[in-house]
Amino acid sequence: MTISKFELYHGVVLSQIIRSPRINIKLLEKSDDFEWSAYEITDNQSTHKVFVKSTSNVRIGKKEVHYSSFTFSESDISKLREIETEKNLLICLVCADNEVCTLEWEDIDNTRLLFEKKSTSVIVSWNNNTRLHVKCRGKILEYTIPRNRLKTFNWS
Repeated sequence: MTISKFELYHGVVLSQIIRSPRINIKLLEKSDDFEWSAYEITDNQSTHKVFVKSTSNVRIGKKEVHYSSFTFSESDISKLREIETEKNLLICLVCADNEVCTLEWEDIDNTRLLFEKKSTSVIVSWNNNTRLHVKCRGKILEYTIPRNRLKTFNWS
């Protein structure tokens, strides 16, 4: 049996989520080209939607900084708006077999991704430190994202 990149990269996110007790996962939708998928995560108290997008491309720049770029088409942004449930949306950006950058509602709002009217890209960068940098529309978030955010996320 062959393993697709979609199964491999998106499985990383799902395996991190199911480690939390009392969690139920339901696939809501996936793109025809297996570029993204959306899940509903529920526990006894709350429901979250998780949008997973992956790339197999990681570039290495100056000073050993690694970069992954994610293109959000108009269709992707429209789908995000459809599945968004108030502030219970997470976006997990899987950077090949290197990193998972988990954006919580505040991060998504600060990137203004849901307000885009045309396709845009989000770039995740990292080096040997413990945090991830996120840039959307040429603007870097003023803060960094913890690498272990998905593992430590409180689903309740």
